[in-house]
Amino acid sequence: MLGWQIFVHSVRMVFGNLKQVLQITFGPALIGTVLVVLLFMVSGIPLEALESDANGLPPGTSTGGVLLFVFGLFAVIFITMFWIAVSWHRFILLEEYPTGIFPTFRFDRILAYFGRALLLGLMIGLAWIPGGMLFGGLLQSSPVGAVVLVAAYMIFLSVCFYRLAIILPAAAIGKPIKLGAAWTGTAGAGWSILVLLIVALLFQVLVQLIFTVLAVIPVLGILLTVFFGILVLPMINVSLFTTMYGVFIEKRELA
Repeated sequence: MLGWQIFVHSVRMVFGNLKQVLQITFGPALIGTVLVVLLFMVSGIPLEALESDANGLPPGTSTGGVLLFVFGLFAVIFITMFWIAVSWHRFILLEEYPTGIFPTFRFDRILAYFGRALLLGLMIGLAWIPGGMLFGGLLQSSPVGAVVLVAAYMIFLSVCFYRLAIILPAAAIGKPIKLGAAWTGTAGAGWSILVLLIVALLFQVLVQLIFTVLAVIPVLGILLTVFFGILVLPMINVSLFTTMYGVFIEKRELA
């Protein structure tokens, strides 16, 4: 089935290119970490504020400093994530191999990627409003029915999101497509995408369960958890969009 084939191909791409995965992710993650530490210093918020037992921010911390830190933190996180995603899309679709530990920083592609991700987020957010209203209206009269209908609507929106999300890798490689083209390109693939979503979800649940078991191992468990949870799983999710773009837009054959 196509959904299963897309998932397997995406996983194979990640595990078959671990060297490139490390090259694409390590440098941006390192820079992002350094920038976050600098944000703490510039905003006047000491690193001790991250401690779980800290009650509020330390005395003398200004509101402006907090706002600076929050906006800066979000900017660093998103730029880092999109830098990695754009580099991965370009590596797979254009065979643009990274050199060293810092992939090419393409600000125009990252900005285009951000704009389309924001558009998709706004669209799904607006589309969720009817579902929320439906849930609120049915909750009192039929709680079970409300949960079932809202769950079905969430699944529907998820499939729609994945169908449209191929505009992201298109933007990353400098060959933008419109939402209509993405929708047309994935016509008839709704059930395959649903299978893809289910398989990807089950895979992540399985991996999380394995992490829970491995957590009892002092060092190895932590290393594997970081490797899969922070590195491999996010890259597989990005690879799903990459593979979908290759299949539905470029008409590539899955090996």
